[in-house]
Amino acid sequence: MSILNVVGAKVWGGGEQYVYDMCDELHRRHIPSFVLIDTSNHELQERFEQVAEVLTGNLYSCKGFISILSIARQIKEQNITVIQCHSGKYILLCMALKRLTGAKLIFYKHNVVKAKTDMYHRWIQSKVDAFICVSKKVYDAQIIPSIASKYHLVYNGVNIHRFPVLSDSNSSISNKPFIVGYAGRIVENKGIFELLDAIRVIHTNTDDIRLVICGDGKPADIERMSQYINQHQMVEYVQYMGFQKNMNQWYRSIHCLVAPSKVQEAFGLVLCEAMYCKVPVITSKSGAQAEIIENGISGILIDTVNSESISEAIQGLMKNDAVRASIIEQGYTRVESTFTIAKMVDSLNKIVCNLR
Repeated sequence: MSILNVVGAKVWGGGEQYVYDMCDELHRRHIPSFVLIDTSNHELQERFEQVAEVLTGNLYSCKGFISILSIARQIKEQNITVIQCHSGKYILLCMALKRLTGAKLIFYKHNVVKAKTDMYHRWIQSKVDAFICVSKKVYDAQIIPSIASKYHLVYNGVNIHRFPVLSDSNSSISNKPFIVGYAGRIVENKGIFELLDAIRVIHTNTDDIRLVICGDGKPADIERMSQYINQHQMVEYVQYMGFQKNMNQWYRSIHCLVAPSKVQEAFGLVLCEAMYCKVPVITSKSGAQAEIIENGISGILIDTVNSESISEAIQGLMKNDAVRASIIEQGYTRVESTFTIAKMVDSLNKIVCNLR
């Protein structure tokens, strides 16, 4: 068995990290894995070369069809048996490559979007050998009863090798000030302004609160957030750190993570990463988060995304060390037992081996 992941993105994001971690685990198991990247994208090529063999083609022109014969030749030369597509943008290319090479085709579903059943999409569904849904939320939205056997629920998983315990981890950091973390895209629908409001409310009662924000976004969204922080005189206790490469160190420097998204989340890898790093998590019920977190046991789920519910949840952790300690341990156990990259690849291997 050898697997090719088609990666047509121009910049590094969550989808690319997903493929990277999968390839890293396959490499650890000595299973050949390949990644197809555009010829001009040297940054992604260099990153994926650490865990997989990189194939190249002109993916950015004509959705890859301009290089289809060259790509098919590389697939045959490398004896690749499975093609994995992670974006609908490249599904037609992957279908054509399947026809040219005889490889099996797996289509990953990373979004909570109801499956389309018009003639064109039924044709695509008939050519795909298996669909991987990264949460039950996605699975329920995507599954088509007439071809239900093609659909598989495989939870995303934390690459635990990227999160080793540090000697100066959060087990030894002082409880004061209490450091709240946010990690994700800087955009309004992720609940960032409700979180800022909540921190402002808490700060009126105590100076022992800080908010550290990491993540990237459009310049206009980042500027809007910065203006809000300045206008409300929050500069002394709110810090925007931008994109962070060393997330292990970042997670282990905070007391809790708040992810108050208002959109339908397909999974929540950032939640799992924090929980594995023994950081308690507060999040919303907007998507698959409830599949990860047992409310009040392995994390805290808020019903409504507003400053009141967020501040109440944060202050609950601030004031009750015993509850916070219990949630930390239960959260870690939850991820270790269910949401690791090793368990994810175990499931994928079984699916691949059963393809006909």
